[in-house]
Amino acid sequence: MDYLLSYFLIIFVFFSSSICGQFSYERSILLEFKELVSDPHGILRSWNAANSNHCSWLGISCNSNLRVSEIKIESNLSFSIGVLGGKLPSMLGNLTHLRVLSLPYNEFEGKIPNEILELKNLEVLNLEGNLLAGDFSGYRFHGLTKLRVLNLAFNRIFGEFPSSLAKCESLKILNMAGNNVSGVVPLFLGQWKEMRVLNLSYNRLIGCKKSYSGYGCGNLEHLDLSANFLKGEIPRALGKCRHLKTLLLSFNALSGYIPDDLGKLRSLEVLDVSRNKLRGPIPASLGSCSNLSVLVLSSNFNDYQAMGHPRGDGFICAAKRDCNSFEGSIPEAITALPAMKIIWAPGANLYGEFPSKWGSCNSLLMHDQRNPVELLHSPKTRRSLAVAASLFSLTAIGAIAIAFLIAYCCSRKPTVSSTTTETAAVAVVVAPPPPPPPSAKKLTVFVDVGMQLSYEAILEATSNFSRRNCIGRGGFGSTYKAEVAPGSIVAVKRLATERHQGEGGARQFQAEVNTLGRIKHPNLITLIGYYSGESEMFLIYNYLAGGNLDRFIRDRDRLCFNWEILHKIALQIGSALSFLHNQCNPRILHRDIKPSNILLDGEYNAYLSDFGLSKILSPEKTHATTHVAGTYGYIAPEYAQTGRVSNKSDVYSYGLVLLELISDKRVLDPSFYTHDDGFNISSWAMMMMNEGKTKDVFTAGLWETGPKDKLVKLLHVAVLCTVQALAARPSMKRVVQRLRQLKPAAG
Repeated sequence: MDYLLSYFLIIFVFFSSSICGQFSYERSILLEFKELVSDPHGILRSWNAANSNHCSWLGISCNSNLRVSEIKIESNLSFSIGVLGGKLPSMLGNLTHLRVLSLPYNEFEGKIPNEILELKNLEVLNLEGNLLAGDFSGYRFHGLTKLRVLNLAFNRIFGEFPSSLAKCESLKILNMAGNNVSGVVPLFLGQWKEMRVLNLSYNRLIGCKKSYSGYGCGNLEHLDLSANFLKGEIPRALGKCRHLKTLLLSFNALSGYIPDDLGKLRSLEVLDVSRNKLRGPIPASLGSCSNLSVLVLSSNFNDYQAMGHPRGDGFICAAKRDCNSFEGSIPEAITALPAMKIIWAPGANLYGEFPSKWGSCNSLLMHDQRNPVELLHSPKTRRSLAVAASLFSLTAIGAIAIAFLIAYCCSRKPTVSSTTTETAAVAVVVAPPPPPPPSAKKLTVFVDVGMQLSYEAILEATSNFSRRNCIGRGGFGSTYKAEVAPGSIVAVKRLATERHQGEGGARQFQAEVNTLGRIKHPNLITLIGYYSGESEMFLIYNYLAGGNLDRFIRDRDRLCFNWEILHKIALQIGSALSFLHNQCNPRILHRDIKPSNILLDGEYNAYLSDFGLSKILSPEKTHATTHVAGTYGYIAPEYAQTGRVSNKSDVYSYGLVLLELISDKRVLDPSFYTHDDGFNISSWAMMMMNEGKTKDVFTAGLWETGPKDKLVKLLHVAVLCTVQALAARPSMKRVVQRLRQLKPAAG
């Protein structure tokens, strides 16, 4: 008996020591990961040696054997910058029990290490929205036989599909949208019977392998090939994809007829073939698609030059023959579908009826006040997505939904109407003839700061743009603190030089920044100067020690936050925006209002930053890329869905910031995930008001100490700024007038 007891004791000690050893080993891997990545905001502060249980660290989950199974550090999209940065550490490949690696919307760069692609237990790899690059054909996916979700959307990956990807036969979601993947869609993508979602939009694909479309695609539900370079006819074999609900083929060079075979897609809900070269009659067989609710046919021309019209957005047809190359009228079998919305003409007013002067050209009006992207998220479509949702994690679905939304919505190039007051303030910077390029290493200075600024002084003050001097990262570059002289501190925004390659781009940049340097307002951050060279570009601003509003909101509980400070911040930012919209010459739309673009000084005075940059630093548009500036979560719905930007787009974003400032919620708060798609802080605030819980909207202590009547009125202003209908949103001038009426009593 004693012998058996000793035996089991030895076995227990052996396995215990083995588990503890592995536990310690994986903990050391995570600590090394922390040391190697950039973490300017201390997101990984819970990852420390003092906390021995790494399974309790932020973003880490372990299995029943205490082995790391999930790493999920997902940047809150309400922030302006990525959370983590640097090269993706290869030692993650040593976490052999890892099933989920989810690091979307950070700033990881370089190639995905091969060690990660050899994790045999990996089921979800979500790296969407980073800065990852490398030749796609060189990636090795041989070992990922259990992979269910591969989401590398919106990175900088180029090249053709690797043959090794064919080993990932368990994939249910593949999202490569927004990269530079080229070549043809490989045959094996159509052979995966588990595939539900395939998003290859916004790449440089030229076609499909013969017989790809429809081969073994019986379970495919959502296919997005929009914004590529696809030529030839729409494959008839797509008619074999009997479970297909969404088929997006817009913004390609497809020709010929819409095949009758698409009428076999009884589950089809959305079909977008706009912006191609299609012709001929609309097949009556589409009437058999009883669930079809959105049919987008606009901007199909065989020969754009012969038609005498440009291909781009904003084209308004004057006669039926100008609308499309389609022949005849829409078959009655299609128009009779109960939920059908048909988009027939380009330049359509998506928020009401087409102008009557367009006559017969637009006899098929879209009366529904939602655009196709909203309809993609209608209750009916959401129910269909629930089938896919049961097959993989909600996190992965959320990431794919975001990718679909951004990719599809961006397919409309930003246009500005010239017929309404609201769109008169075009988001462009009109400048005098551009000056000659500055001499090498010479700064252009707009404001005298009491000392001579030089290129060399900036490099020295930032320690050659060292990471330790970095105080923020954004979509256009990183910002550094620079003490150019004892007691003299400036902020330097270092820009991505590839945005203005070439002499023409540099000259345009210089001219537009010179214009911005002349814009002055008490609540706009001061542009002190800039440098523009072949390999380096940066802007110099006044430094504000109070940080940004995003940090203020997060640390608000430890600060002196009251009604007076709330009102001051709201009024000052509103005044700055109203100035840009109405008094600035040229008038400017900001297009990226969010807490991290609002800076504070030591007295909680607020200053709006990055004004004008969304336009002058946006990448050039091509037929396959249309840039919608701004940060996901803060972008106005009409801007995200159509690319149409106006003063009211800034008003919407301002309203969301105001709601974040007065409440304990963020714009896309995790608590909203249980609600329908599109539910955000505005939806929540209106829901609370409708349920008689207005006081619960306000952050702890604010309701008890502030003037309740004025707090409620401020809440109403914020909610009104975020209504869907543009006409109902107030102008920033009107918002400022209302805020001044709520000014705290003196004393």
